[in-house]
Amino acid sequence: MNKGLLILNIVLFVAVGTLFFLFFNKKNDNSTSVKPVRTGPDTAAQWEHTPVAYFDMDSVEANFTLWKQVQDEVLKNEQTIYDSINKMKLGLQMQAQQYSEQESKMSPEEIKKAQTYFMQRDQEIKNTEKSLMQDYQKYYVGKQQEIVTLIKNYCKEFNKDRKFSYIIAKEPGLFYFADTAYNITPELLKGLNAFYAKKNK
Repeated sequence: MNKGLLILNIVLFVAVGTLFFLFFNKKNDNSTSVKPVRTGPDTAAQWEHTPVAYFDMDSVEANFTLWKQVQDEVLKNEQTIYDSINKMKLGLQMQAQQYSEQESKMSPEEIKKAQTYFMQRDQEIKNTEKSLMQDYQKYYVGKQQEIVTLIKNYCKEFNKDRKFSYIIAKEPGLFYFADTAYNITPELLKGLNAFYAKKNK
């Protein structure tokens, strides 16, 4: 009786062990055989690794036609603002000088009126300067966004063969190491300028 139970227990133990082995072995086979499916039009042709290219943003800023045009426009606008504000301030200073020369001949009411005028005029100049600078900042940010959008659109054109999974802008302080074998700056700049020239016609 005891011998029969012992044999039955051994058989059951072996059977359970076999089932565990088959179950986990099948699970491992499935996990290694399943491969994610490529999806989307931007998927790189060589899916097994992640091809990454980069371009040097400093070089783009220095050599991209649109960027140089925007920088020239920004500098001109900035100079125009400063010239305009300085002209208003200089005019107010000249008026203040004339007031100072005649202050001794003015009545208390005239002095009070003149002081109020200068305070109001000074505030108007400050408000004008603030408004002009806000418009300038808005213009500059808008132009920057225009450039970034154009570069992004061209990167799609540049990567139409789906050679790269990522094209990254390399900026100072962002990368600590970049293999120059993946530097596409010269090719991208040449194509980017041609892309902009064609778009700008």
